[in-house]
Parts: sequence; structure tokens; C-alpha cells
Amino acid sequence: MNKNIKIFLNNKLIDADISLQESFLKRFLGFMFCAKPKGRKILIFKNAFWIHTLFCFFRFDAVFLDDNFNVIAYKNNIPPFLILKPVFGTKYLLEIANGCFDIKIGDKIIIDEQ
Repeated sequence: MNKNIKIFLNNKLIDADISLQESFLKRFLGFMFCAKPKGRKILIFKNAFWIHTLFCFFRFDAVFLDDNFNVIAYKNNIPPFLILKPVFGTKYLLEIANGCFDIKIGDKIIIDEQ
């Protein structure tokens, strides 16, 4: 069961269905084999620095955060069946379905795990 997690982008609360991917299976699967979510969905991965979109059937965004929650890389509208280059220095990786967020390198995204 996930904790009550909130995400703030530059001090503004993001309205989304947020899920921390803690188990090996959840970390491995991510958005693989899922139907495109109806609303905003964010998956959080700790200590992950690269992703692939193999067996993902919709486009999504990826946000790479350092240990101070600063955006160090942002890839938007990633197509299915692609392998992205690693982003070293990443502490948190967010996969965002139906994101539509205006995110830039240097933005701060705070993850509040209550």
C-alpha cells in the first residue's frame, strides 16, 4: 500500500495519482503492459537513473531529480519501444503519464512522503 505522497513543482502542489514504486516487480514494470491512464499518473522510482519504454504502449514524460530534488534532465513525450541514455547523478526518477507539466532543467520538485 502506498503512503500518502504529495509532489510540489516549484512550491505548487501537483494534482495527480502518485505511486512510489518500491518493490522489485513494481520498479521493473513501471508503465509496461499498462493501458494509458485516464488522468494524470506519476510513478516515482528511487535510485534509478535510466529507463526504457519497451512494452509501454503510450507516450509519457520522464523527470530526473538529484538528491536535492532539482530537475537535472527532462524528457517529454517519450515514444514506446525506446531505450534512453542513463542520467548519472539521478536520485529520483518520475515517469509521468498525461503529464502536461511545464518542467525545465533547474526546477525543484519536492516529493513529500507522509
